[in-house]
Amino acid sequence: MSTTNLFVELIVIGVGALAWVVLLVLSVAGWQWMPVEKVFSTGALVPLLSIVYVLGIVSDRIADSVFESLWNDKLRKNRFPDVDDYHAARRHILTRSERLSDLLEYGRSRLRICRGWTLNSVLIAISLNVFLWTRLSDFPLTKSLSLFATIAFLTFAAASWYTWRKLTVTEYRKVQEQAEYLIKSETKHL
Repeated sequence: MSTTNLFVELIVIGVGALAWVVLLVLSVAGWQWMPVEKVFSTGALVPLLSIVYVLGIVSDRIADSVFESLWNDKLRKNRFPDVDDYHAARRHILTRSERLSDLLEYGRSRLRICRGWTLNSVLIAISLNVFLWTRLSDFPLTKSLSLFATIAFLTFAAASWYTWRKLTVTEYRKVQEQAEYLIKSETKHL
């Protein structure tokens, strides 16, 4: 996977993390103090992008830990009862076939984005409700907006989780099949 692809992947994940972090900050501190025109200026773009990138890294690692402890092991064990066998099969693909490696890394990138957005969507739903009820509780549409946003973000979280799960199951199947194929091909040529 190229560095550019990884950078973009972490930016995509980081944008969601920035959304819930900003909502929590605004819930605590309000927004009157924020110089909106400076925050959205061209000069603020590089520092903002840096923050988004770091938030992408952090939220990706948190999501990875959560998903690993809750679901990933169970899904992997259907194809690879021992995690070392999975790592060996991946290593075999990565060192023996550039084309299969690229496909594997592309799939992993989509998997990480879905995993990150599952976490981000849940946290956006929570932080948006905190913001609405702490800062806009007198606003006539707060209740409707809260209900709509909660349903929308939790639906997006469920869809992202479902997609992550399907991608993960497919990855384990492909790693197993492709590693077996490469090993058989190498054995034939000996």
